[in-house]
Amino acid sequence: MTTKQLIDWECGTRGAETFPKMYNRLKKWNVKVYFSDRYSVYRDFIPSECLIQTKAETHLIESNNFSQRHWFARFRRKTCCVSRSLMMIDLTIFLLAAIHVNKSIDIII
Repeated sequence: MTTKQLIDWECGTRGAETFPKMYNRLKKWNVKVYFSDRYSVYRDFIPSECLIQTKAETHLIESNNFSQRHWFARFRRKTCCVSRSLMMIDLTIFLLAAIHVNKSIDIII
């Protein structure tokens, strides 16, 4: 089932210390298929029968990433505008996910 909703995220690098945190939370959603780019860390954690590594199926999340960089300076690359507070980054992504991506203001109220 495709929800087109952003259901989780994890702040950090794309390294092996960050991804397992989110992957363990995603297990409760009983995800059957994961689409990703060809980053090697995903192969270390996601079973091969559940992982499809292709750019063809990641356009929705890439669009979301573009929106984040467009609307929030702290997510732009090569910039002086950064946020040192993980709580502010999490809250920013939460608001973007709830309002812009998932179109649900009810979760905030």
